[in-house]
Amino acid sequence: MSNSPLSKSIKTLLTGLIPAVALASAVSCAGTSGEQDKKSESEDTPKITGVGTPIKESQLAKWDISVFFDGDNLPPGKGTLTEGEEIYQAQCAMCHGEFGESVRGYPKMLGGSMEEYIETAKHNENNVAIRGINNHWGHAPTLWDYIHRAMPFFAPQSLTVDQAYSVTGYVLYLAEVTDGSVEEIDADFIKSVKMPAADLYYTDTRPDVHNKRCMKDCYSGEPEIVAKQIKGNVSVGDVDK
Repeated sequence: MSNSPLSKSIKTLLTGLIPAVALASAVSCAGTSGEQDKKSESEDTPKITGVGTPIKESQLAKWDISVFFDGDNLPPGKGTLTEGEEIYQAQCAMCHGEFGESVRGYPKMLGGSMEEYIETAKHNENNVAIRGINNHWGHAPTLWDYIHRAMPFFAPQSLTVDQAYSVTGYVLYLAEVTDGSVEEIDADFIKSVKMPAADLYYTDTRPDVHNKRCMKDCYSGEPEIVAKQIKGNVSVGDVDK
């Protein structure tokens, strides 16, 4: 080939084109090889099945047992004071006392009067010894929930729904919240019981709110310290009580 300007241009073009073609071929081969490797790995990877199954209604029912303060979600069923007494004496009296008086420090069924309980609270006195269902529990439906969910202590959730109604009714009787005239203890009866301490409880009915989390410059101004539990530099042990 001559050394004319045209021949030089062709040489330059060929010089740049040959490496480019070689590089494109290499990339194409590498891409094909990678796809084949992935396909091979996919074929060799064992397929996992049977992990996770839709939950059954019968399984969900074991967890859906929460009863709210107003009696919402109390299940159908009924009990009697006679059955409640039999179950209580056999499975509850060992801790709470035959008459609800408490044994070995377990909670009482019948505590002090509401007047005494409130007075001790006002004067910041220790009133644990006089606490009972009659002065410290706010709503009868949540008492049913607790008994059904967590009692007896050594065998929680072993009571049937009917047995839980019976025991709840008998505990309310021991606590002198109800008398012995009730013949059938069911959801309607539990909802109708007004606990002596109900007015001491406040139910927050405001809707849930979702605030944006603040991570920087969230507060303007200096915080005002209204009280201190302990004074001094706790980190070095110089504390004035």
